[in-house]
Amino acid sequence: MRTVRSKPKTENQKAKTVPLRGFLPLLLIHGALAVLALLAWHIPESRAGGSQGRQVFSTLPPQRLVSLAPSVTEILYFLELGDRVVGVTAYCNYPPEVEKKPRIGTYWDFNLEAILALKPDLALGMAHQGEGQAAYEVLKEWGIPLYLAKADTLLELFQQIEAIARLTGTEEVAQRKLPRLRERAARIESAVRSLPKPRVLLQIDQDPLITAGRLSIQNDLIERAGGINIAGHIQQRYPVFSLEEVLRARPEVILFTGMVGAKALPERLNFWSHWTVLPAVQNQRLSWVDPDPIDRPGPRMVDGLAILARLLHPDLKIP
Repeated sequence: MRTVRSKPKTENQKAKTVPLRGFLPLLLIHGALAVLALLAWHIPESRAGGSQGRQVFSTLPPQRLVSLAPSVTEILYFLELGDRVVGVTAYCNYPPEVEKKPRIGTYWDFNLEAILALKPDLALGMAHQGEGQAAYEVLKEWGIPLYLAKADTLLELFQQIEAIARLTGTEEVAQRKLPRLRERAARIESAVRSLPKPRVLLQIDQDPLITAGRLSIQNDLIERAGGINIAGHIQQRYPVFSLEEVLRARPEVILFTGMVGAKALPERLNFWSHWTVLPAVQNQRLSWVDPDPIDRPGPRMVDGLAILARLLHPDLKIP
């Protein structure tokens, strides 16, 4: 098995990768597929819209889709493309129907042979999730058409859903379903707009303490939910944050999340319980947040926005 490896701490973290080279057995088996793909596919920028990522797609809607990130899988199913999805990552767990799909490895350690065996006419990834640029170059070398989306804000996420709809010929589905997401997000933002904005620490990992910086989509969600991200001034996605910085910022709400899961909550609560100078500790405003709705740039991110708004403004009825 040939894989491309890296070790991200969250789905959104960009990871370093080691690119694979061509191997003779794979070349003999899949050379014709690569040649045909390169001949059949081209890059019309107008079809995808304003994505920052590589766009490689056909004049016809692709019929065999491989998802390289859980967020992409959720977008594809939102667009009612489940029947066309032929491969997903090991961490793709939503919607439940995806459990029966073939796996192509994790989103930071995918299996090139498995992807080639599925004969996709389009692979879709999400920038800053799992594989780095070098790994995606490997797919290009093997003639696998690739679309790499980018969504660091809720607005960019909606734009990417529209772009993927255009790529896959499901514009009608997007036009029918996407307005509801936009309208709900707008109602939430309107409900919290005039309220006091609590200072928020979103803790992703404990040792070292990793949080969400200005370039992360979580920062955008915190601001839209009516909060102030205490790391929002840092021009990174997931910076390491010191205890001294937390004590200076005096967060009024501390939220825990991350791939380690809720089992880490007792340890984290115990750690912060000793720092009673913090308003969040004094007022017992420390909570666990399921990472999927706030970490995966997909349709459920509007649910994540509602979750954050409720935690930041517990007395308000959030739509």
